[in-house]
Amino acid sequence: MAEEQSDIANSTVEHLLRNVVSVHESTSCIKVLELFHADKKLYALPIVNDKDRPVGIIVRQDITEYFSKQYVKELKGKKPISTLMDDKPIIVDRSTGIEDVARIILDAGMAHMVSGFIITKEKKYLGMANGYDLLHEMTQRKQKHLFGLAHFDQLTGLPNRTLLLDRLNQAISVSNRASRPISLLFIDLDGFKPVNDTYGHGIGDRLLKEVAERLFACLRDGDTAARMGGDEFVVILLESDLERAITVAHRILGTLRVPYEFGKKTISNISASIGIAEYPNHADELDTLLAAADNAMYVAKKSGKDRFAIFAPSSDKR
Repeated sequence: MAEEQSDIANSTVEHLLRNVVSVHESTSCIKVLELFHADKKLYALPIVNDKDRPVGIIVRQDITEYFSKQYVKELKGKKPISTLMDDKPIIVDRSTGIEDVARIILDAGMAHMVSGFIITKEKKYLGMANGYDLLHEMTQRKQKHLFGLAHFDQLTGLPNRTLLLDRLNQAISVSNRASRPISLLFIDLDGFKPVNDTYGHGIGDRLLKEVAERLFACLRDGDTAARMGGDEFVVILLESDLERAITVAHRILGTLRVPYEFGKKTISNISASIGIAEYPNHADELDTLLAAADNAMYVAKKSGKDRFAIFAPSSDKR
């Protein structure tokens, strides 16, 4: 629950909130100017009314340029800041989404990227957000999105082949330094094609998602479950000998053969064929380790499905 609340907060402008002191609309222009002089980092100040509701904004550059001449200070300095403020600032509720406020600013004009915008809670002033922070957040989100497209399977959310190979390469490096084996499980679903043919790809996709969730639940922290494509999955078990790999394989076989419920549809003929290979005993390179686990899976498939097989040199005849 806490993580969900954190995700929601990070997707709204509240994530960008800065605690900037507000100024009452009756405050004199000279006093506001002094606030800017006292804090060189202060770029803009929100103006509020008696109900603490924002009514405007004043930007450092505007007020300093206006009072750059002494006679202007003497003539206008005692007037309320409401006479000089921008009375049409961008004001958004703290629950406004990051992308929504970006569209609001684009529609209102890029000048608001510089001055920033005001954030409220129940219409009362809460804080300000900086336009540059918004740009930084949008850039990070774009990069994260592109990384996700490149490294994660868009259906199941599991790492895809690209990220799998990267993690496997890292796991091999750690194994070499620590002199501890790793196990690789190559998993191919049994009976998946008839699901697509009988129920359609919509149900097939939902089944693959649940398979991914069940696989993930079988692993410990640090292990990796990835989707290679279609109905093929690969699991990396760190610091794992064959005994642990066999234990995990039994666990996976058991959880995948449990019937799948999708509304009124029950699919009960799904199982898996699993091939197990160990690094460095069965293969001492990334490609050959994958090939060894794949060949062992093929042996399990030929031996009747719904079972696992451990790589043996004699099985390398696919």
